[in-house]
Amino acid sequence: MVEIDRSNTASVGLDLYTVAQRHQLELVDAIKAQIKSWQSNPYFVSASVHQGLDGVRVFTYSQWRPKFDHRNLQRPEVFDEFFPPESFQLEVSASKSRTAEIELIVGERITHLAEFRMMPLNQPEMVKRTTTEVDQAMNNSPGLISATFHRSLDGTRMFNYGQWESKEAFDAILKQPGFNPDKPYWEGLARNEFHLYYVVYIETASKL
Repeated sequence: MVEIDRSNTASVGLDLYTVAQRHQLELVDAIKAQIKSWQSNPYFVSASVHQGLDGVRVFTYSQWRPKFDHRNLQRPEVFDEFFPPESFQLEVSASKSRTAEIELIVGERITHLAEFRMMPLNQPEMVKRTTTEVDQAMNNSPGLISATFHRSLDGTRMFNYGQWESKEAFDAILKQPGFNPDKPYWEGLARNEFHLYYVVYIETASKL
């Protein structure tokens, strides 16, 4: 079982890939093999692979023992065939869920990954605003299982990792009055985009 560590006792690694649609499954397989090699690393805790519904995106959400930077690991040669990912070190800044723990599950749940790009000087205010936003989202979004905001340690990004019961539940929110308001909470601080994914693979550290 893989859970999001909301206490920041683990470091979070996020790798964002874009690939030609015909190569998306090949990339997923390459990442699975990479994660298998991570299992022998004493700092490795868990990893999950997310496949974009658009056919061209994949991301890996990994957790490591404190202060370990997964970006220093050597990349297998097979990755030379793909564009390098955007890679970040993150920590959780705000999180709410309908369950005691946030479990990552392979299957029909939809992962909504929202990316916010900003100047580092704007990140502290974004952290404040998203802490308020996460409460409102959980209270007003039927079908939303969890929402977890992360901040990048370089100050240039924030990400919301949201779990939804289904794509239909997510689509219903888009039709609600007030969605995409004229003044979104990130206005003046960040640029935003989001994409939808399925979790297709999870792995944890080897048990010795």
